[in-house]
Amino acid sequence: MDAAPGTMARATAGIEAVEVKQTVAAHAHARALAVLGLQPQDALWRRLFFYDTPALDLHAGGVVLRARSTVGEPDDSTVKIRPVDPIRVERWRGVPGFKLEADIVGTAVIRSASFTSRQGGAEIDAVARGERSIAKLFSQAQEAFLRALAPKPVELGELLPLGPVHVRRWQVRHAGLPHRVCAEAWRMPDGGSLLELSIKADPAAAASASAGFLGFLAELGIAVREAPEAKTRTALTSLVAASQR
Repeated sequence: MDAAPGTMARATAGIEAVEVKQTVAAHAHARALAVLGLQPQDALWRRLFFYDTPALDLHAGGVVLRARSTVGEPDDSTVKIRPVDPIRVERWRGVPGFKLEADIVGTAVIRSASFTSRQGGAEIDAVARGERSIAKLFSQAQEAFLRALAPKPVELGELLPLGPVHVRRWQVRHAGLPHRVCAEAWRMPDGGSLLELSIKADPAAAASASAGFLGFLAELGIAVREAPEAKTRTALTSLVAASQR
Protein backbone atom coordinates (compact mmCIF):
# COMPACT_ATOMS: atom_id res chain seq x y z
CA MET A 1 0.00 0.00 0.00
CA ASP A 2 1.56 3.31 -1.09
CA ALA A 3 2.09 5.87 1.64
CA ALA A 4 1.35 8.91 -0.51
CA PRO A 5 0.18 12.10 1.25
CA GLY A 6 -3.16 11.51 2.91
CA THR A 7 -3.09 7.74 2.54
CA MET A 8 -1.09 6.81 5.65
CA ALA A 9 -3.85 7.86 8.03
CA ARG A 10 -6.37 5.77 6.11
CA ALA A 11 -3.97 2.82 5.94
CA THR A 12 -3.50 2.82 9.70
CA ALA A 13 -7.17 3.31 10.62
CA GLY A 14 -8.26 0.63 13.10
CA ILE A 15 -4.66 -0.45 13.72
CA GLU A 16 -3.47 -0.92 17.30
CA ALA A 17 0.22 -0.14 16.72
CA VAL A 18 2.55 1.10 14.00
CA GLU A 19 6.17 0.10 13.54
CA VAL A 20 8.37 2.24 11.29
CA LYS A 21 11.21 0.19 9.81
CA GLN A 22 14.39 1.07 7.94
CA THR A 23 16.97 -1.36 6.54
CA VAL A 24 20.54 -0.19 7.11
CA ALA A 25 22.74 -0.26 4.01
CA ALA A 26 25.25 -3.13 4.13
CA HIS A 27 28.28 -0.84 4.26
CA ALA A 28 26.80 1.08 7.22
CA HIS A 29 26.17 -1.81 9.64
CA ALA A 30 29.30 -1.22 11.71
CA ARG A 31 28.65 2.53 11.92
CA ALA A 32 25.05 2.04 13.01
CA LEU A 33 26.03 -0.31 15.80
CA ALA A 34 28.80 2.02 16.95
CA VAL A 35 26.78 5.25 16.83
CA LEU A 36 23.90 3.68 18.77
CA GLY A 37 26.28 2.03 21.24
CA LEU A 38 25.08 -1.51 20.55
CA GLN A 39 27.36 -4.18 21.98
CA PRO A 40 27.01 -7.96 21.39
CA GLN A 41 26.99 -8.69 25.13
CA ASP A 42 23.98 -6.41 25.60
CA ALA A 43 21.86 -8.08 22.92
CA LEU A 44 18.90 -10.39 23.33
CA TRP A 45 19.74 -13.57 21.41
CA ARG A 46 17.13 -15.42 19.41
CA ARG A 47 16.84 -18.30 16.96
CA LEU A 48 14.02 -18.13 14.43
CA PHE A 49 12.45 -21.08 12.61
CA PHE A 50 9.96 -20.81 9.75
CA TYR A 51 7.60 -23.34 8.19
CA ASP A 52 6.71 -23.20 4.49
CA THR A 53 6.83 -25.19 1.27
CA PRO A 54 10.06 -25.47 -0.78
CA ALA A 55 8.50 -22.99 -3.22
CA LEU A 56 7.52 -20.63 -0.34
CA ASP A 57 3.85 -20.82 -1.27
CA LEU A 58 2.69 -19.65 2.16
CA HIS A 59 4.83 -16.53 2.07
CA ALA A 60 3.65 -15.78 -1.45
CA GLY A 61 0.09 -15.89 -0.11
CA GLY A 62 0.84 -13.56 2.80
CA VAL A 63 1.09 -16.29 5.46
CA VAL A 64 4.05 -16.58 7.84
CA LEU A 65 4.41 -19.43 10.33
CA ARG A 66 7.27 -18.87 12.76
CA ALA A 67 8.68 -20.24 15.99
CA ARG A 68 11.08 -18.24 18.13
CA SER A 69 13.54 -19.48 20.75
CA THR A 70 14.83 -16.65 22.97
CA VAL A 71 17.61 -16.83 25.55
CA GLY A 72 16.19 -15.95 28.96
CA GLU A 73 12.58 -15.65 27.78
CA PRO A 74 9.76 -18.11 26.94
CA ASP A 75 9.76 -19.62 23.46
CA ASP A 76 6.75 -18.95 21.25
CA SER A 77 5.09 -19.64 17.91
CA THR A 78 3.27 -17.16 15.68
CA VAL A 79 0.79 -17.23 12.82
CA LYS A 80 0.92 -13.98 10.85
CA ILE A 81 -1.30 -12.89 7.95
CA ARG A 82 -0.53 -9.88 5.74
CA PRO A 83 -1.94 -7.77 4.31
CA VAL A 84 -5.18 -7.89 6.26
CA ASP A 85 -8.39 -5.90 6.46
CA PRO A 86 -8.97 -4.92 10.13
CA ILE A 87 -12.68 -5.66 9.71
CA ARG A 88 -11.89 -9.34 9.10
CA VAL A 89 -10.19 -9.78 12.48
CA GLU A 90 -12.65 -8.03 14.79
CA ARG A 91 -13.55 -11.31 16.51
CA TRP A 92 -9.95 -11.73 17.76
CA ARG A 93 -9.51 -8.28 19.28
CA GLY A 94 -8.82 -8.65 22.98
CA VAL A 95 -7.81 -12.32 22.68
CA PRO A 96 -4.44 -12.93 24.44
CA GLY A 97 -1.66 -13.28 21.88
CA PHE A 98 -3.51 -11.44 19.09
CA LYS A 99 -2.00 -8.31 17.57
CA LEU A 100 -3.14 -6.01 14.76
CA GLU A 101 -0.44 -3.67 13.54
CA ALA A 102 0.96 -1.86 10.52
CA ASP A 103 4.57 -1.83 9.35
CA ILE A 104 5.79 1.25 7.52
CA VAL A 105 8.60 -0.06 5.35
CA GLY A 106 10.10 2.64 3.18
CA THR A 107 7.09 4.20 1.46
CA ALA A 108 4.75 1.25 1.97
CA VAL A 109 2.23 0.57 4.74
CA ILE A 110 1.60 -3.14 5.34
CA ARG A 111 -1.18 -4.15 7.73
CA SER A 112 -0.83 -7.51 9.46
CA ALA A 113 -2.59 -9.62 12.06
CA SER A 114 -0.75 -12.13 14.19
CA PHE A 115 -1.56 -14.71 16.85
CA THR A 116 1.20 -15.84 19.22
CA SER A 117 1.29 -18.67 21.78
CA ARG A 118 3.98 -19.81 24.19
CA GLN A 119 5.96 -23.00 23.63
CA GLY A 120 7.78 -25.35 25.98
CA GLY A 121 11.55 -25.09 26.21
CA ALA A 122 12.51 -28.07 24.03
CA GLU A 123 9.55 -28.21 21.64
CA ILE A 124 10.90 -26.04 18.81
CA ASP A 125 14.19 -27.95 18.63
CA ALA A 126 12.32 -31.26 18.65
CA VAL A 127 10.40 -30.15 15.55
CA ALA A 128 13.65 -29.04 13.88
CA ARG A 129 15.10 -32.51 14.49
CA GLY A 130 12.04 -34.18 13.01
CA GLU A 131 11.04 -35.71 16.36
CA ARG A 132 7.81 -33.74 16.64
CA SER A 133 5.26 -32.58 14.09
CA ILE A 134 4.99 -28.94 13.04
CA ALA A 135 1.30 -29.01 13.96
CA LYS A 136 2.27 -29.48 17.63
CA LEU A 137 3.73 -25.96 17.65
CA PHE A 138 0.40 -24.28 17.00
CA SER A 139 -2.62 -24.22 19.30
CA GLN A 140 -6.18 -24.98 18.23
CA ALA A 141 -6.92 -21.26 18.43
CA GLN A 142 -3.97 -20.46 16.17
CA GLU A 143 -5.08 -23.09 13.67
CA ALA A 144 -8.60 -21.63 13.67
CA PHE A 145 -7.09 -18.20 13.02
CA LEU A 146 -5.07 -19.64 10.15
CA ARG A 147 -8.09 -21.39 8.60
CA ALA A 148 -10.16 -18.22 8.79
CA LEU A 149 -7.64 -15.85 7.23
CA ALA A 150 -5.26 -17.79 4.99
CA PRO A 151 -6.11 -17.36 1.30
CA LYS A 152 -5.76 -21.14 0.79
CA PRO A 153 -5.97 -24.14 3.14
CA VAL A 154 -2.65 -24.87 4.84
CA GLU A 155 -1.62 -28.48 5.45
CA LEU A 156 0.84 -28.24 8.33
CA GLY A 157 2.05 -31.80 7.82
CA GLU A 158 3.29 -30.96 4.32
CA LEU A 159 5.49 -28.03 5.34
CA LEU A 160 9.26 -27.88 5.58
CA PRO A 161 10.92 -26.73 8.83
CA LEU A 162 13.43 -24.00 7.95
CA GLY A 163 16.03 -22.57 10.28
CA PRO A 164 17.47 -21.35 12.37
CA VAL A 165 18.20 -17.73 11.61
CA HIS A 166 20.31 -16.24 14.40
CA VAL A 167 19.15 -12.84 15.63
CA ARG A 168 20.60 -10.25 17.99
CA ARG A 169 18.12 -7.66 19.24
CA TRP A 170 18.63 -4.42 21.15
CA GLN A 171 16.41 -1.62 22.41
CA VAL A 172 18.02 1.74 23.07
CA ARG A 173 17.12 5.33 23.85
CA HIS A 174 18.83 8.24 22.10
CA ALA A 175 18.60 11.89 23.08
CA GLY A 176 17.83 12.88 19.48
CA LEU A 177 14.64 10.85 19.21
CA PRO A 178 11.54 10.61 21.43
CA HIS A 179 11.02 6.93 20.51
CA ARG A 180 12.91 3.87 21.70
CA VAL A 181 14.94 2.41 18.82
CA CYS A 182 14.83 -1.34 18.24
CA ALA A 183 17.73 -2.87 16.30
CA GLU A 184 17.70 -6.40 14.90
CA ALA A 185 20.74 -8.01 13.28
CA TRP A 186 19.88 -11.18 11.36
CA ARG A 187 22.55 -13.68 10.31
CA MET A 188 21.47 -15.86 7.38
CA PRO A 189 22.60 -19.46 6.75
CA ASP A 190 24.56 -18.31 3.68
CA GLY A 191 26.57 -15.89 5.82
CA GLY A 192 24.67 -12.82 4.71
CA SER A 193 23.47 -10.30 7.27
CA LEU A 194 20.68 -7.77 7.59
CA LEU A 195 20.34 -4.93 10.07
CA GLU A 196 16.97 -3.29 10.63
CA LEU A 197 16.23 -0.28 12.82
CA SER A 198 12.67 0.47 13.88
CA ILE A 199 10.49 2.55 16.18
CA LYS A 200 6.95 2.11 17.41
CA ALA A 201 4.56 5.02 16.96
CA ASP A 202 0.97 5.99 17.63
CA PRO A 203 -1.09 5.32 14.48
CA ALA A 204 -2.35 8.93 14.55
CA ALA A 205 1.25 10.19 14.31
CA ALA A 206 2.55 7.58 11.85
CA ALA A 207 3.44 9.99 9.04
CA SER A 208 5.37 12.42 11.24
CA ALA A 209 7.10 9.58 13.09
CA SER A 210 8.24 8.02 9.82
CA ALA A 211 9.66 11.27 8.50
CA GLY A 212 11.29 12.10 11.83
CA PHE A 213 12.93 8.67 12.10
CA LEU A 214 14.43 8.92 8.62
CA GLY A 215 15.76 12.38 9.41
CA PHE A 216 17.21 11.15 12.71
CA LEU A 217 19.14 8.37 10.96
CA ALA A 218 20.44 10.81 8.35
CA GLU A 219 21.71 13.15 11.07
CA LEU A 220 23.62 10.27 12.64
CA GLY A 221 25.15 9.37 9.29
CA ILE A 222 23.45 5.97 9.17
CA ALA A 223 22.80 5.14 5.53
CA VAL A 224 19.62 3.19 4.77
CA ARG A 225 18.64 1.22 1.70
CA GLU A 226 16.46 3.09 -0.78
CA ALA A 227 14.61 -0.19 -1.40
CA PRO A 228 14.16 -1.74 2.08
CA GLU A 229 14.91 -5.44 2.39
CA ALA A 230 12.16 -7.53 3.97
CA LYS A 231 13.72 -9.63 6.74
CA THR A 232 11.37 -12.59 6.46
CA ARG A 233 11.56 -12.89 2.68
CA THR A 234 15.36 -12.64 2.74
CA ALA A 235 15.59 -15.24 5.50
CA LEU A 236 13.19 -17.68 3.82
CA THR A 237 15.03 -17.48 0.49
CA SER A 238 18.34 -18.17 2.23
CA LEU A 239 16.89 -21.00 4.33
CA VAL A 240 15.32 -22.80 1.37
CA ALA A 241 18.61 -22.58 -0.55
CA ALA A 242 20.47 -24.00 2.46
CA SER A 243 17.98 -26.87 2.80
CA GLN A 244 18.55 -27.90 -0.82
CA ARG A 245 22.33 -28.13 -0.61
